[in-house]
Amino acid sequence: MEAILNYRNMLGKSLLIAGIMGLTAASADLRAQSVGVGFNIIELPQGSSLVSNPFQTGSNLVSDLFVAVPDGFSVSKMIDGGWQSNVWSADSSSWSVPNMSLSPGEGARIDSPSAYQWFTTGKPLVGQLQNWIPEGDSARGSRLALGGLVSTDLGLNAPDGTTLFNVDGDGNLVSVAVFTGGVWVPEEPSLSVGGAFVFSSPSAFEWGQELVVEGIENPLGFALHPSDQTVTEGDSVTLSAQASGADSITYQWQKNGNDIPGATNASFTIEAAGSGDAGQYSVVASTSDAALRSSFATVTVEPVVVEPSTQPSTAIVITEDGLASVTITGTVGELYTVQASTDLGTWVNRATDLANEEGTVVFEERFSNRRPSRFYRVIVQE
Repeated sequence: MEAILNYRNMLGKSLLIAGIMGLTAASADLRAQSVGVGFNIIELPQGSSLVSNPFQTGSNLVSDLFVAVPDGFSVSKMIDGGWQSNVWSADSSSWSVPNMSLSPGEGARIDSPSAYQWFTTGKPLVGQLQNWIPEGDSARGSRLALGGLVSTDLGLNAPDGTTLFNVDGDGNLVSVAVFTGGVWVPEEPSLSVGGAFVFSSPSAFEWGQELVVEGIENPLGFALHPSDQTVTEGDSVTLSAQASGADSITYQWQKNGNDIPGATNASFTIEAAGSGDAGQYSVVASTSDAALRSSFATVTVEPVVVEPSTQPSTAIVITEDGLASVTITGTVGELYTVQASTDLGTWVNRATDLANEEGTVVFEERFSNRRPSRFYRVIVQE
């Protein structure tokens, strides 16, 4: 433990790990391997606050991370710029979203009816880590169980114009700092272990972090990464991946860096894709000791294009002798009903059983100056 404390003092950070030996800053090809075990305690106030999961805890389920919480305690994740809540009910002894998880580095807003001491234990991740920050708003913390200045100590390389927010006790966003011209204004913010910010970023980027431990290698690898998909709205889409290197591997799919509740298989299917399903998808493969995220796959959802019917088509002219002349072009043998309206709401039949004998039919009626506007539509009779 003395070696750990000396390392912490050298970096000016807090590192909550037990049993670590041989820490080094040398470069190595490591990805999210855990070492030792750790714990973290955060005193959460009554009202709103921001947190992130500092450890790999197996399932990473909210129900496992937050225990003995007061009735009405809420964990909310920011999905596509909006908060989605998971509320604990003492009456039913259940969470409203029981399969919601919180992966290391994924932030959440806590709304607690009373002060709560959050005690977490697990395996801190080391190696080369990437935290996906999408364009727009998202909640994020450090994937390393480290605290310190966000850029100097924690490696945040944000695009110019990125703003970091905290929340006040009522859940309102409060600006902390803006990254502009290569510096944080008014000053570089710090982030505690298990803390989080709301990021508002002008573009998507990766928050890369690295902590290397000699002799520790990640056994996981991906034999199959998910691939880009383009589908039409309403179609199903399936993303697949396959990790190897361990006997017991669990999966957690993410969209834009946020866990998808219940998406814990090697493949993930959206039965009927909508415009809101478009985005960047990846999957985190985990064991009790290691985690590895796949490459990103872009899902594009194109709108359904309804080709307008070309027949019958209509055209209208006002003749010199005061007639509204509607020409109908369609298929020989069709019968038409012509309807008229002055408000596009109420339609009145003006002619029925108009037979198309030569490909076109002309309907005419006198135009009255007392009715300066009139609309026509043609219905094919069955």
